[in-house]
Amino acid sequence: MSRSPVKLKVVDAHAHLEELEDLEAKLTKAFNLGVVAVVTAGSDLESSVFALEVGRRVERLGVKVYGAVGLHPWSLKELSPGGVEEVLRFVEAKAKEAVAVGEIGLDYWLPEARKEGAGRELQRKVFARQLRAAKDAGKPVVVHSRGAWRDCLDMVKEAGVEALFHWFSGPLDVLKDLLSCGYYVSATPAIDYSEEHINVVKHTPLTKLLVETDSPVKYKGKFNREAEPADVVEVVKMLASMKEVSVEEVAKLTSSNASSLYGIELA
Repeated sequence: MSRSPVKLKVVDAHAHLEELEDLEAKLTKAFNLGVVAVVTAGSDLESSVFALEVGRRVERLGVKVYGAVGLHPWSLKELSPGGVEEVLRFVEAKAKEAVAVGEIGLDYWLPEARKEGAGRELQRKVFARQLRAAKDAGKPVVVHSRGAWRDCLDMVKEAGVEALFHWFSGPLDVLKDLLSCGYYVSATPAIDYSEEHINVVKHTPLTKLLVETDSPVKYKGKFNREAEPADVVEVVKMLASMKEVSVEEVAKLTSSNASSLYGIELA
């Protein structure tokens, strides 16, 4: 008598669902493949409001959607000083209602921040304030650290918060330090082709890994299209191959890590 296949329970630990077309259809597809929860991140005021509200709207679909609130460094150039302040006050007011503060951090690859100066100073000021909001609310942070890996780590350590360094592709010396601090990193579909990301994931134990899609980012490699939450199942399969363990083990560990970090219960 053949055994029926084990249904996976996978968590997409980081996505931007407000940017997805046909969201309900894509969430239904993901749920049918074993995605039981998605964390959708805020990057500005509109997406943060969405993140807090969308879970109730899609609850009937089966997949649980949890929201994070935050102001992304990419959003700063679009905002006036007053606009920045408005988002920061929202984050401070709503952090306790979210599962995390994010997506926040630093990006030194942006044109305005390639050299030390006002661009970097603004990013650090905004990041520091959101780290304080997370600390005050007792919430973890989801960190964007492109080109600013060491500075991000130092600021997170100083703030004393739990953290997910999402899609981390930085130097291994920084990875070693952030793992020694107990922080998490996440694997994305980029483990199919990005040498930097592959190297990070290979050097990170499964006990410190989450999986994510960062939907709707467009990936290269075998995906070659915009991501959706269902793709996190393929990330789990690629991780299992890389780590030489079962798909079920990867799904179990990464989902447990997400549950622990975000304080969410998985059915």
